[in-house]
Amino acid sequence: MGQRARPDGAAGLLPDRPGYGRSTPLPGRDLEDWPADVAALAGYLGLARFAVVGYSTGGPYALVSAALLPGRVAAAGVVAGVTDMGWAPAWEGVEKREAELMRVGDEGAAVSWCETRYGADGARFSGGSGPWADADLVLMDNIEVAASLAETVGESFRQGVSGYAQDVTVQARPWTFDPGAVRVPVVVLHGEADTVIPTVHSRHTADLVPGAKLDLRPADGHLSIVARIPRLALDLVG
Repeated sequence: MGQRARPDGAAGLLPDRPGYGRSTPLPGRDLEDWPADVAALAGYLGLARFAVVGYSTGGPYALVSAALLPGRVAAAGVVAGVTDMGWAPAWEGVEKREAELMRVGDEGAAVSWCETRYGADGARFSGGSGPWADADLVLMDNIEVAASLAETVGESFRQGVSGYAQDVTVQARPWTFDPGAVRVPVVVLHGEADTVIPTVHSRHTADLVPGAKLDLRPADGHLSIVARIPRLALDLVG
């Protein structure tokens, strides 16, 4: 888990989902198991109220936390997030390999699938295949940013491919929580130039959450939108 603090006193906590980095695996987990981990972490840190933000495949985790922790989560942000895959149009435009893995369905079989293609340690994983948005290409041309991305991918496979295989398996399941039950402010942020997760995902998510604000940024891609997260987080806690 990472932590980032700001001079204004705001702090951001970045917990890894089970099986990623140094986070303890949780075999057989589901999306709805995540809020209990969030509540436990917040309780340990003495946080009574807090905002949550989920990026990319983490988007549903922010939303389920807002739905199942109504007394704790004060606001939520979904950034370039995956929507409910039980909605048929969500599968359109999903990267071919990831769609194939999501359709495996079984957690153990998904691990075997990943080991065959990426190696048990994930060394042959190369991420999205592109084409990337212009704003994303600019970022990847920056040596420091490219090194940070490589480090992030490497850290995600610290325990091998099982965490990733499980995460994608969970991602493929239709949501069983009710996003319509969310009663806190929600901002759904997405770059219109995103070539990884189509904007229809964020449009659909915003439609599911009462009063959600959809914020589309024309020039941003899947990577460049990350630079907007700190400002979003501060707005949410404000």
